[in-house]
Amino acid sequence: MQKGEVASLVNLLDDSDSEIVSVAMSRLCSKGESIIPDLEQAWQECFEKSQLARIEHVIGQIQSSVTLQKLKEWVDTGAAELLPGACYMAKLLHPGVACEPIAQAVDDICRDIWIELNRYLTALEKVAIINKVLFDKYQFCNNASQPDNDPKLFLIDNLLQSKMGNSVALSTLYLCVAEKLKLPVKGLGMARSIMLAYLDEYYSDNRSLFYIYPFFRGQVLGKQQLELIVNRNRINEAQQHKYLTTCNNQEHILNLAETLHHVFTHAGQREPAKKVKAAIKILTKGAMPPRQG
Repeated sequence: MQKGEVASLVNLLDDSDSEIVSVAMSRLCSKGESIIPDLEQAWQECFEKSQLARIEHVIGQIQSSVTLQKLKEWVDTGAAELLPGACYMAKLLHPGVACEPIAQAVDDICRDIWIELNRYLTALEKVAIINKVLFDKYQFCNNASQPDNDPKLFLIDNLLQSKMGNSVALSTLYLCVAEKLKLPVKGLGMARSIMLAYLDEYYSDNRSLFYIYPFFRGQVLGKQQLELIVNRNRINEAQQHKYLTTCNNQEHILNLAETLHHVFTHAGQREPAKKVKAAIKILTKGAMPPRQG
């Protein structure tokens, strides 16, 4: 019954009446991801350009809706792990992305690091091992020689495939790895130039031992060096507190989404900007204020 209804609605996508087309598209979108195989089959059998474009639009709308719902569920359940949030942002913009291979790739990296870790190592020694595996063995690198406004450079799927990313992507991967290894590493609230804090496990006030800059191969910084970078970037005093405090997983993905939205808006790419705006709305709801670092 549903197949016949889907076929009838797809046929209406070629109608000359825009109102009929709009109703048909809305009805198709409401049916959810179960009809995507039927829509893909209809696309393969279609020869009308306008109808093809409308089928593609419906598929895209359904995929975005499903991914945004998963992102909402991630937020509603406490955003306990960072990696799913990073995967959903990648999938929102690259619908063909599967989260399972991303999770497996991160697990492989963590296994290589875990083999070299032991409880007698200092925090600095643990970070040195992470850096060696990420930047020497796997050869992840920054995009310093390329423009920073390519949206792909922000996303974890592209980073794992190309080995190149900007400060946001590299920091996201670094955080995902540290989280899986149960190391006390948290992101800071600064936009674009993302740095991380290695927390002192013996204090409950999120006191930072030192800071990590994944963009520069995990370079370790002291607080004075970090404050110097903040001042060099001319960040006003009102924003400095946010930039120097740790953030949770939801806030980190919100930071990613807001930065991506700025990139898409500046480039005049309305459709992806609209998708990211919907993600920002979900991520903003219930976001906790930054914690003292």
